[in-house]
Amino acid sequence: MKRRSVIIAAAGVVPLSGCSLSPSESGNIQIANQTGQEVWKEISIQSEGGLFSDPQTVYDTRTRQPPTTSYRSTLTDVVPPGNYEVTITFESVETEQQSGPHTTQWNPTGEKSESLIISLGPDFDVEFFTQ
Repeated sequence: MKRRSVIIAAAGVVPLSGCSLSPSESGNIQIANQTGQEVWKEISIQSEGGLFSDPQTVYDTRTRQPPTTSYRSTLTDVVPPGNYEVTITFESVETEQQSGPHTTQWNPTGEKSESLIISLGPDFDVEFFTQ
């Protein structure tokens, strides 16, 4: 009898494996580097905190970003739905040009392919968009 109950319990779990109980998706970040040169990008994302919690850094990275003339590079599944403060700084690899820190509020809701788009223009000006 024990064996049957174990098999029944396992059969009940198998259909749920690999399925998300929540339909919401994590937010993505897309970067457009239109400077024509490689830059360092430093991104830091902090949660807002709440009644019983302090703001916390949930994402922090510093990486090289090649020029992106006709596309945007994408960082996928960066943060779950919520309220965040995003800070980004760009620094040229070749020259002493830099831009930032720039800060924006981002509130991904869990929609599919939801993104924060950060555009670095030719003059190192930064614009934020959402998609």
